[in-house]
Amino acid sequence: MIGAAKFFFLLLVLSLPLMKPSVEVGGLEAKATDLLFLLTAASLALALLTGRTRLRWHRLFAILIVYFLAMSVCTWVSPQPGRALVKLASQAYLLSLPVLAYQLVDTADDLRRIFRWWLAATAITAVVGTLTVLLFVAGIGGPLLRFALHEYGTLRPGSYPRIEATFEYPALLCNYLTVSLAVLLVSHRLGWIGSRNFVALLAAIAVTAIFSLTPGLGGFLLAIGLWLWLVFGERSRPIAALAITGGVTAALLFLAAASVTPILHPTAPFLIDVPASPMQLAPSVRMLTWIDAARNVLAHPLLGLGNGSPAADVFYIGPSGAHHRQTDAHNVYLNMAAQCGLVGLGALLLLMVGVARETGPLRLSAETVVPLGLGLAWLNAFAYQGLTGSYEDARYLWLLLGLLIAGARLAHQIRRENPAPGSSPTQAGGRRAFRLRAKSGCG
Repeated sequence: MIGAAKFFFLLLVLSLPLMKPSVEVGGLEAKATDLLFLLTAASLALALLTGRTRLRWHRLFAILIVYFLAMSVCTWVSPQPGRALVKLASQAYLLSLPVLAYQLVDTADDLRRIFRWWLAATAITAVVGTLTVLLFVAGIGGPLLRFALHEYGTLRPGSYPRIEATFEYPALLCNYLTVSLAVLLVSHRLGWIGSRNFVALLAAIAVTAIFSLTPGLGGFLLAIGLWLWLVFGERSRPIAALAITGGVTAALLFLAAASVTPILHPTAPFLIDVPASPMQLAPSVRMLTWIDAARNVLAHPLLGLGNGSPAADVFYIGPSGAHHRQTDAHNVYLNMAAQCGLVGLGALLLLMVGVARETGPLRLSAETVVPLGLGLAWLNAFAYQGLTGSYEDARYLWLLLGLLIAGARLAHQIRRENPAPGSSPTQAGGRRAFRLRAKSGCG
């Protein structure tokens, strides 16, 4: 049954970006991924009961337990207990994803196979996104455009495409592609994908991410800058410095652009004068939700409004004249603090510290390439992009967490079984190390 569990898990990985259509259950949306999770978990449970495998413990699971307990405490203060319990059940599901992934990665071959299925899923999304852009530019309509295009939202309507591809929101699309970029770079570093396929998929990912037109593009560029900094860190320090400076600058600029807008919308409670300029800026809808969520945090600091409660309530008129009511804080930290107070926020920060610890030192080598690449991807997508979006319920980020700690475990075993001082950070060195681990077959 462990073989069946691993097969269903691969299908689960393939389904992660395929978020349309969905079914509503208890006010929450259920996806194909959720059904595949049940099949995977059931198969793993049978394997455990029949002695085909055994459960592994990881120190990060203790933080996940603390995180869940924090959610549980805040459930009881919710004014909507039924909805809060459904939300708590969804949290239990999300937190079980890294546990499940950790159990099903025995060798580097398992990890390589999962990476390939992840990139296959990414290719589907990126091809849909790229074709959508090409058809839009060519003036060809049809069902693909109706499926993949998104409304302009807070952007000025115009003759340009804004896409969501296989996702329901452009922000989630860009967030997922930021993670997939890291999986692609790590795979190429280890020789798990050929150069031709690497370039083609990288181009499709970049085109699709660009036309998501979200603040998450700052994280996408930050990921590129960080990777180039790591690669050129010992070969060319000027290039490494230029790369990291460019990545951090892009991240800060997109964060600023998400906070204010030159569109003076009628729902702006105040305007911002630009120094030494006649120009005025208005707070963006994100800033308005941040302010409202912060008020809720100050009013309910310890346990928040209750698990599953709306973190904000903001009315906004977009550039197209459409009316919107936003109940999400568009910020991971404020969402958590507004719903679960300082208790929940503390658990969230503890989790981030735990992930940073598993990521390891910022030094690219044969053994560290997997945990370093995946750890930086998780921190980028969750911690940085979480400043302008709500990704705490993204299934792929919780599953990525399991792959990260599994990769860290394999890297530790490689170092322990094959102590080699001054291991080479080359691509070939990474391939040799992980292939050696795969052949050893140790669980």
